[in-house]
Amino acid sequence: MSNLLNRVFESAFDDEVHSLAVIDEQHRMNHAGFMFHTSGKVIGMVDANVDDFLLVTGDIHPHIQLLNFDFGAGDIDIVSYEDTTTSNDGTPITALLNTNRNSSITPLLTMFSAPTVTGVGTLLHTAWMPPVGTGIGQSASGISGGGNGEEWELKPNSKYMIRITNNSGSTIDYRYELRWYEPNF
Repeated sequence: MSNLLNRVFESAFDDEVHSLAVIDEQHRMNHAGFMFHTSGKVIGMVDANVDDFLLVTGDIHPHIQLLNFDFGAGDIDIVSYEDTTTSNDGTPITALLNTNRNSSITPLLTMFSAPTVTGVGTLLHTAWMPPVGTGIGQSASGISGGGNGEEWELKPNSKYMIRITNNSGSTIDYRYELRWYEPNF
């Protein structure tokens, strides 16, 4: 039997409970060691600043399950692009973790902050985190839940950019979180 057929046959059974895998896709990808996660906090993003994150897919087609942001204040734009061109991919984000902590599989998708963008590419998705109240009778509070809206299956050998623009009128902090799986067939 070919190596690929062996892998297909073996993946039909769960390694831990030795039964036919009938769990949902996301749960199955975690058990198989194909689900990955990264998160971080950015401190001191000044007003009118732009922060870019670059995802490079390589020879895979990752499925983005979750892209989530929490912001210290509002009026933030989150815009995603496909086929971004860069002259420098930026600083590698190295905390790309397998959600199955018993798996030694590492992600093939790579992620960078602060790339040098020469062309944004094709617009895929826009999200807006509205301003938070600071007037009479209002209190300033953060915004949670800005994200990708649905699952996105990315193209292989492509670059994707997530651009965050601070239009809040003040310096903010924010948190990002990305979860994806990489089918390995």
